[in-house]
Order: sequence, then C-alpha cells, then structure tokens
Amino acid sequence: MKVPHGHGTNINNVSHPWIATVCVVLGIGIFAVAAFWIKKCKSNSPKHEYSALRVDSGSEKNKYEKEVRDGVFASCSQYLANSNRYELRTHLGNIGSRADKHWFVVQDKNLGAERLLTLVPLPTVCPIQPSTLTRDTVLSLFRSLQHPYIHPVLDIEFWDTGAALVSPLNPSGSLRDIIYGCTWHEEYDRKYTTKGEGLPLRQVQCLGRQILEALLFLRNRHFPPFHHLHSGNIIIQNGVARLAGLENPLFGLAPKPPSAPETLAFGYLLYEMTVGYELPAPPSAAHLELELERAPRVASVLSLIFQGSRLPTIEEILCCDLFRGVELRELRGASGAQSFTTPSDVLELLDIVKYAAVPSPIRRSDVVLVMERRKLEDIIEEDDGFEECESVTIEMNNMR
Repeated sequence: MKVPHGHGTNINNVSHPWIATVCVVLGIGIFAVAAFWIKKCKSNSPKHEYSALRVDSGSEKNKYEKEVRDGVFASCSQYLANSNRYELRTHLGNIGSRADKHWFVVQDKNLGAERLLTLVPLPTVCPIQPSTLTRDTVLSLFRSLQHPYIHPVLDIEFWDTGAALVSPLNPSGSLRDIIYGCTWHEEYDRKYTTKGEGLPLRQVQCLGRQILEALLFLRNRHFPPFHHLHSGNIIIQNGVARLAGLENPLFGLAPKPPSAPETLAFGYLLYEMTVGYELPAPPSAAHLELELERAPRVASVLSLIFQGSRLPTIEEILCCDLFRGVELRELRGASGAQSFTTPSDVLELLDIVKYAAVPSPIRRSDVVLVMERRKLEDIIEEDDGFEECESVTIEMNNMR
C-alpha cells in the first residue's frame, strides 16, 4: 500500500528535524551552564578550613587598615623567609579582640605540624626590655609553666614590629567560640553578635574547676595577678580548658574590660558559661535569681563573689559545692609543684612585671575615639583622676 504524499505529510517531515535541533541546542546550553557553575564553586572553595579572610577595601576596611595589614604581612614573610624552622602558610583575619594583633598559620618544618603565630606589638609601657637575653628568660618562663590547664607558648622572638609567639593550633577554638557556636578563624566583629548558649551544668563544673586550678598553679609559680581572664583566653583542647594569654601581663598590654582581680573575673566568666552572654557590670541579687533559677549552685558561687563583703580567694571558691567531686584526670600524671625551683633570672623578670602598673582596659572602639574625647578640662582634672586611680590600686593590693 502506497502512502499518499500530501501537503500535511510534508509539514510533519520538516518539523521533526527542527524539534530535534532545538532539543540538542538546549541540552548543550544546560550542560554548559552546569559545568560553569561547578567550576566556579570549586574555584571559590577554600583550600583549608582556616584560609585567610579577604580584606575588603570598601566600607568594612579602610585604606589605612589595609596598608597596616599588608605591611605586617610583608614583615612576617621577610622574617620567616630566613627561618630554618617555620614556613608561612596563611595570614588570618582579626580573629581576636585586639585590633593591633595579627595571627598567622605557620608550618613547623622540624615537626611537620601547623602552629599559630601571633604577632604582638609592644607598648611604650612594656615592663621588660626586648633583647636576646630577655627572650631566653621569657622562653624559660613559658617552659616552666607546663601544666595540663595552661596553653603553652612553644617559641618566642622579638621583632622590630613587636614580639612573635608560636603556640599550638587548636581547631576547637576558645571557650567563647564554644559558647557562641562560632568557628575560631572567623572575624571577631562578626562572631559574637548574637546571644550564645549556656553550657550544660556538668561542663560548667569541669571547665570552671580546671580554670581555677590553672590560676592556682600560676600563683604558686610566682606569676603576677592575671587581669586578662575572659572566655577568649581559654583555649579548649579535647574538651579541656587551657588558660592562654600569659604574655599579656609580661608585655604590659591593656586588659580587656572589665579589668578585675582574678576571682572577680572568674565570676564574670562563670556567668557567661552558664547563661550564654557577658555581664557588662556586677549583677544584682535579683538578676542572679532570675537568670540562674535552674542553676542554684552556680548562683551560690556568684553570690559569694559579687554579693559578699570581700572577694573570696581561689581556695574558697574551690571549696564551693559546685566544684566538689569534679574529677581532674589530667592532673594524675602531672608532676608536683613542690619539686620545682624557679630559676633566679625568671624570678627577677616576674618581680619586674609584678610591680609594674596595670594598664587601663581599652575597648576596640576606644582606640580611635579616646583621643577625640580628651578636652582641655580633662587635662586639668588629670591629677585628681590619677590620685583616685592610685587609691583604688592600693585598695586592690590590700584585698589580695
């Protein structure tokens, strides 16, 4: 049977190739778009989880800050280029509260391990004089402070731009990172913008007891009072609290507000661990009762610290019911403090630091504004303010 060749049959024969051509072109286009996005995503993915944060030269970072950052990077690159041990890997962003500090990830070529290098500018009120001899003494001090609850400083060098300290790199971050659920290498100004989460009571007990043991150890090793106690200076390693920032009092760096004696600062820290946010000022009894209704043992410790007629000692806080029965497994194999003798040069350095004046705390926003707020009448009243600060310092020393 022959098929008739009519007009409609010619249309169908022509339209089929046209539809096939459109489908092929459309498929190629979809494939090209998919390949482009896959390639773009791969190129934008960071090589390491701690890859350096890019500096935005627009609204977030002004030109001066970028120039300072570039200059510090150049200095660090030049110094490490002559180092036989450390190799520069990454320049991190502003991961801490000090705007003038800089952080780098370096590779220890001897051990094949990544380390955190912190570049700290030395203030004009630095109580110690940078030199090769001072470097050896400070390093000897840090090595003598080996303890399960102390974050170690592995190496130190004095540069033209300040002091460079090498410490272990802990991806868990600080206690503050744990409380606020942040990644340790994020920018500081972006990490803690919302309220954090209070830790479970058992974790508060363990971490609090470990921090108290670290403070007690430092005191027994003749270390000066530690005015830099806050959650950002507590490194968490395998769930264990390790006190960091011990270089701050040695270099005369201003503490983070509120600057307070150790036991009072521990009260602020204990509250933050339990509730999930920092206290701007000492809490009232009603405040503690409202926020800590479900943690009466924590409220009891904080009442002892904030509501008592005098500041309790570290030993008195350790005797509180909250910290009784906390197992300190890390101390089982630790050597006793009684068998250690502090070298004489280290004792001399600690004496110099101990009797140096504690700098006033400075907030990040105050660095720029402090000079703008000084007026002529402030200078006239400066002597009266100095006498008042001196009396407060004497009172604090008597409390110790």
